[in-house]
Amino acid sequence: MTRGQSNPEGRPTCFSCFRPTSHCTCSLVEPFAGHTNVLILQHPHERKKYYSTAKIVVKGMTNAQLVRGIEFEPGMLDRCLQGKQGYLLYPSPGAIDCEDVKLDSNSTVVVVDGTWAEAGKIVYCNPRLKELPCLTFKRPLRSTYRIRKQPREHYLSTLESIAYLLKLNAAAQGKEVEAAKYDRLLDGFAQMVEQQLCYIEGSMNFARQA
Repeated sequence: MTRGQSNPEGRPTCFSCFRPTSHCTCSLVEPFAGHTNVLILQHPHERKKYYSTAKIVVKGMTNAQLVRGIEFEPGMLDRCLQGKQGYLLYPSPGAIDCEDVKLDSNSTVVVVDGTWAEAGKIVYCNPRLKELPCLTFKRPLRSTYRIRKQPREHYLSTLESIAYLLKLNAAAQGKEVEAAKYDRLLDGFAQMVEQQLCYIEGSMNFARQA
């Protein structure tokens, strides 16, 4: 089946983002190129999750790619990095503040997409990832993901992590025009959240009237 094709067992579904066509997220963000590259390593369990935000990133950023798996074959990561300097967005005692590193077209930020347990498993199963310098946020940030509770305060969704990291990094380098681009991701994310909140409210009203 292709995007927009009806699901014979239910309502019409977009088989790109796995959401009803009425709530499709594929066109929420006008495509743009970021000032650095992004590689998302997604745990297989995330693929069909209704609230997955990595889908919006790869639809919106033309230089973002997604690879799905847990334990990758040797050399796969290096092929994806294509000789660029890699960084891993992951908590570490020696992690570098995202505002203190120069990211550009010759670098790639690797982001692990999944629950914290799933993300940790991917990092554990792929020693090559542990060789990359880690990036983090020194300033506190708060998620606006009101439809999916974060496990701890200041934890962010995958999309928010990528958007804030690149926005802060570009601004720290004086690239204000580049920094503003990442608002497209955050705006698309906000639209998706509002869509779902309206759907939930409508469903609750329907249930009350039934």
